[in-house]
Amino acid sequence: MWITPFVLYAVNYVVIVQTLISRCHRDSILMELHHLVVKLNREIGRAEKKMNSKLRRLFYVKTLTTSYLSLCYVLGTFLCTDELTFSMMLSAILINNSYNILIATTHFYFVSFWQVARGYDFVNQQLEELIATRSPLTSRYAEEMRSLWSLHTSLSQTAHKINRIYGRQMLASRFDYITFTVINGYLGLMYSSREPINLFEKCYDGLLYLIRTVDFFMTDYICDLVAQYQSMPKHTASEGVMSNELSSYVIYQNSMNLNLKVCGLFPANRKQWLNMMGAILCHSVMLLQYHLMMSAKQHNQ
Repeated sequence: MWITPFVLYAVNYVVIVQTLISRCHRDSILMELHHLVVKLNREIGRAEKKMNSKLRRLFYVKTLTTSYLSLCYVLGTFLCTDELTFSMMLSAILINNSYNILIATTHFYFVSFWQVARGYDFVNQQLEELIATRSPLTSRYAEEMRSLWSLHTSLSQTAHKINRIYGRQMLASRFDYITFTVINGYLGLMYSSREPINLFEKCYDGLLYLIRTVDFFMTDYICDLVAQYQSMPKHTASEGVMSNELSSYVIYQNSMNLNLKVCGLFPANRKQWLNMMGAILCHSVMLLQYHLMMSAKQHNQ
């Protein structure tokens, strides 16, 4: 299985090249998202609303996992300095820092959808408060409904653009994650059975393995939250007085389908993440069986 590490490196390089090529498109949507976030922050400040606690915790955890992964790839080069020559050290530094490109791109994808989810949550809070006033005939009511409708439309358009522009990149990153998980799991098992490994290296590799799994789970989970917050709770409209503005908004929202599929192939959500982990487990078991079979064959010879 000498070719196994080269397969992993080849996948990483292809994903990095794809990331660099598509940077101009990502920069354009990030600038558009920036203007939308400025508008959203102004509206939130005017309404004196607080951020959803779930979104806040999710952002903190994602920032922690991203920072940990970046730090691990930077410091990982210096764990085996006694066994590396100077040229090998430079190559390892270049490779490990290149991995941070993949981590940063996935983090930008998460933060972009996190901002959209924050906007949807604000719109839903304002709608519930507006409907609870039960005064649909006032001019302020109609003006607020139009403002929220406009913000909701901008958020939906931005979400579709983010999904389209990041589609190929996230497909490549998902393939890279699957390859990383299966091959590194196999290599870790193979080397640990042949050579003694100290406790620090075991904890380092195991925690890196676990943190990257959690990090990718949150990337899929944020898409679930965006789809959940995009739709106003069904009981909200039925409890208020049905004005023309509210009726039009309900019709608009029911016809608005936020389809966040990766390159149009599959939706990015928790169910897809579980399916992916099932596929990783199956392929890992296959590699383990192959390893045991080859070990038994060499032992018999």
